[in-house]
Amino acid sequence: MQTARIIASTGWMILLGAFAIVAAEPVKIAVTLQDPDGVPLSGQIMVIQEQPNLIFTTHEVDKTGFFKFTSDSEGRLVLHASAVDHPSAEHVIDAGTTGTVTVNFILPLGQDVQVRVVDAEANPVEGAELRVRYDEPEKPRRRVSFNPTERTDDDGRILLQDVAIQVPFVVDVLAPNYTPASSKRTKLEEGDTQMDDIVLGTPGATVVVELLDDKGVSPVPDTWVTLLADPAGLAAEDRDSWLHYRAFRQRAQTSSLGNVRFTRVPPGRIFVRAKTETGSAKAWADAVSNQEIRVSMRLQ
Repeated sequence: MQTARIIASTGWMILLGAFAIVAAEPVKIAVTLQDPDGVPLSGQIMVIQEQPNLIFTTHEVDKTGFFKFTSDSEGRLVLHASAVDHPSAEHVIDAGTTGTVTVNFILPLGQDVQVRVVDAEANPVEGAELRVRYDEPEKPRRRVSFNPTERTDDDGRILLQDVAIQVPFVVDVLAPNYTPASSKRTKLEEGDTQMDDIVLGTPGATVVVELLDDKGVSPVPDTWVTLLADPAGLAAEDRDSWLHYRAFRQRAQTSSLGNVRFTRVPPGRIFVRAKTETGSAKAWADAVSNQEIRVSMRLQ
């Protein structure tokens, strides 16, 4: 078992929801992994725990397909199940749950699917990151490629592994210089190993932030600056994407010249802020697609 502790950022809080804080109580979780024919599967269970900090815990499930562990219920738990040659699945355990909870994961057979990302002129887009979100009626959405390392090649192509057969899904795309995009809703039959091209829209805005000292003269280097974009233009069904949020909340450090550069910023109102031990700065601006916006801030 391997545990990684990560402090929750605002972006993660938005994606996972604002969970109510309750008294921490133990909950016993019994998990089974099976294919649709009832055959046990070996794989992994990732537990995403929001309280008191964002914690990821990974449990290995052996060939019996069964694993039992104990957690607390201070915050909502998201169980993410994965197995080789099968698409992943998720189950949510509400905050405050106690006793024993049995979760039966039935993972359908998956297949590898080739997809290509292009711009409006059908030119390939290199370096785009993709994730799959399933969209089944009356079931919570679930993701695959939870921690992907592969990105589109110089021809804009990528192989999506273990995509479910006969299950509706969309593919989220986050490409360099482009605002978040998603494919059309798709359902593949067995043997369908090629998707239609995903066409990106207009490039996002570039925002260059200049941070100055309280006299407005000297640049302030090595300082974290956060940019928040208005998600109003993001469709409601896309707001649970674990990929899109990266464009709406960006964070980077100023250079030796006190500048920081943000790309693929969605159009609309943006808020920029910075904080040091001696002061803070904030500013509002309007981002415009495919344009560079310059924002100057002075510590107060």
